[in-house]
Formats: sequence, structure tokens, C-alpha cells
Amino acid sequence: MQTAASPPLSRATGLTLTDLIIALAILMILISLGIPSFRTMTAKNQQTSEINSFVRHFYLARSLAISSERHQVLCPSSDGEICQDNSDWSQGFILFEDTNENRTRDEGEPLQGYNRPAELIKIGIHSTAGRKRVVYQGDGRPSGYNLTLTFCDPDHLVPPRAVIVNNMGRTRVADTRSDGSSLNCSG
Repeated sequence: MQTAASPPLSRATGLTLTDLIIALAILMILISLGIPSFRTMTAKNQQTSEINSFVRHFYLARSLAISSERHQVLCPSSDGEICQDNSDWSQGFILFEDTNENRTRDEGEPLQGYNRPAELIKIGIHSTAGRKRVVYQGDGRPSGYNLTLTFCDPDHLVPPRAVIVNNMGRTRVADTRSDGSSLNCSG
């Protein structure tokens, strides 16, 4: 009589505690390497987003000034209604038509644009000392002189960048001031 051979005893397959600990250690190393890169990428994207918004509004202000032949004013504003009396543009800014040409938004003057950074965006934006507003005249030129807006990451993950408005009203993005000197984020 033949007897059926019993199947060989098989060892259970799966992860051992040692395998799990090794896998978790590798995962933690990969995450710790990826988080700083992710934070840097996020800071760079925030900075770029704010720069693009400013450039877009400067182009709009110039275009509106030329087409309407009226003064258009850009100024820092935290409430979207009135201009702040400082050079800190980090809380937002407004663009309005200055019908009486007093550089202040009065009742009845149309708001042409408003930008306020999202709550999570923490980019410091400061203009050249003394430049609290930019006034585009009816010919598209800003009244006055050059303006440099410096965009600084408070965590210093990305280098500062600048939006420079020349005395003809054109904008450009740069890594230095208009005279070639370094951008300063300390004050």
C-alpha cells in the first residue's frame, strides 16, 4: 500500500520585526532628506507667485494709465481700501484710479485691483526707502524715479529677488538692485 507523503512543513512568510524596523529606518531617512527640499520648493513658489502678481499689476496700472490718460496708483494696503503710509507691501496692495491726482484713494475713485497674499504666504516685500506708492501718469510713466521691491523669504530658504520699475514704467525681475548691488533683507 502506498502512503501519501505529507506535504513538507512550510515556514510562514511575512515581515519580521527586524524587517519592519529596517524599512521604517529607510523611510525616515528618505523623509528627512525630502522635507528641506520640499520647504525650499514651497518658499520659491511663494516668492515667484508674489513677484508675478506684482508684475501683472504694474503692467495693468501702466496699461490703464495710458488707455484712460489718468493717474493710476499702486500702494501698500492691508484692508484693500486705503493706502498704508509705509514701505511694507507684505500685507497686500491696491491699484486705483486717482481722478483728483492727490495720490490718496478718495470716495468714488475706482479700485482697479487688489492683492492680498494668502495666509500661509510669508514673503517679506519692501520698497525702496521713501517709496510708499507708485503713480503712473497718463502717458504710462511713473512720476518720480526708479523703484525696487525686494521679496525676502523670512526663513532664508531662497535668495531674495527684486521687481525693479524704471523711470519709463517698465518692470523687470532681478537678483540684484538696479545699480548691481546686493539685495538687502535685513531692514
